[in-house]
Amino acid sequence: MNTNKWILSLAMLAGVSVMVACGGSETAEETTSQTAEAAPVAEEPMAEAWVAPAEAKAVANPFTADAASIEKGKGIFTQYCISCHGENGKAEVPAGMAVKAANLVDKTPAQTDGELHWKLLNGRGAMLKISTYGISDEDGWHLINYVRTLAAQG
Repeated sequence: MNTNKWILSLAMLAGVSVMVACGGSETAEETTSQTAEAAPVAEEPMAEAWVAPAEAKAVANPFTADAASIEKGKGIFTQYCISCHGENGKAEVPAGMAVKAANLVDKTPAQTDGELHWKLLNGRGAMLKISTYGISDEDGWHLINYVRTLAAQG
């Protein structure tokens, strides 16, 4: 029994020594203050509405939403987007399978192709910019043409 008390006392002494050596004598308030100054906490970017710049709104899609463009966009969507946005674009994916993504059927009709393209090029949060996946600027336009068909199907 005495051996256990002795080992516990030695362990506590070692812990206190480490705390003092590492600056453990600071109060919690001092530590919090220093941490806040050293590494400011960024506000959660997803808390605000995601709005493209005004100049993006006027940019027109250079590709007609014909069968070839839509098919190309569908291939891109199937490969890169379906896991988060779901097969129908409504972000109805099984819990734990993906991050909570935007419901494209609800979100895209009110936006211009230029706004959507700007978002694809710039990304935000878990939605990385399309170039991260090797998707070209041009293919982003085809993707938009396909997503418009999902929104039309409702």
